[in-house]
Amino acid sequence: MKSSRVSMASLIVLACVGAAAILVARMYARSASGSTLIVKAVAHQWWWEFDYPSLGIKTSDVLYVPSATNVRLELASADVIHTFWIAGMKESVDIPPGKTRPLDLVVKSPGELDGNCDSGCGCGTVCMRFRVLASNPGDFKQWATRERLSRSAFKPPPKVDAPSCALNTGYERRVGHNFHKSRLQRLLDGDESTGKKPSH
Repeated sequence: MKSSRVSMASLIVLACVGAAAILVARMYARSASGSTLIVKAVAHQWWWEFDYPSLGIKTSDVLYVPSATNVRLELASADVIHTFWIAGMKESVDIPPGKTRPLDLVVKSPGELDGNCDSGCGCGTVCMRFRVLASNPGDFKQWATRERLSRSAFKPPPKVDAPSCALNTGYERRVGHNFHKSRLQRLLDGDESTGKKPSH
């Protein structure tokens, strides 16, 4: 009788410990999935550098992000005043030299978006274009693993001459802003997928 009570008490204790372990594991998984990816976005005349310190990789002119994930962009300028704008943003973010501007971004669906610096960067035109490629977290992780080995996505331009679009003074600033605005909002809200699979 006494041994059956001890056995029952032991089973109850084991069940409680097991339940607690499962609860802790679920809480850890939830917090890990909600973690923030830090990306340092540095504007150069005439290109963008995206540095992923926690992943040990850099890219140029393409911002790769996992969808449905908090991404903290740390915006900085390497030379003159730049701005950061992604299609659908109401306002661009000014980036003066010597300052770091934080910007939180969550793209809820995989797809592709356009971005640029629309401050002119000394030429009065939209010249510094870049792409945002969002993929599901699993595909993003595979891309990051491959990129750590190949370093193929970081290709700074060999020269810093103004691109040909900088010489076109008739180029309209903020080109395409209104066209892309609703598209980004649908992507951010998770209502639309572009159907384009990022080529990582």
